[in-house]
Amino acid sequence: MQTIEINSHRISHVFYQHLLLTVVLKTGEKFIYRLLEANTFNEFTDSVDKDKFYKSQIRANKKFKRIQLFG
Repeated sequence: MQTIEINSHRISHVFYQHLLLTVVLKTGEKFIYRLLEANTFNEFTDSVDKDKFYKSQIRANKKFKRIQLFG
């Protein structure tokens, strides 16, 4: 499992393992995304504006299944 801390206004950190991307927002909300392509995580970590990439490429992408975690 890879964990990266993110210098972002909205995202605290992310975990990645086997096409599952877990995004932890600074509000405490956690979302799991089942990705279709492994390179999506690399594109996310390489992006200059991670908030914008998350909003436009991951959260808005209907092909990625999103599950909200509570607790």
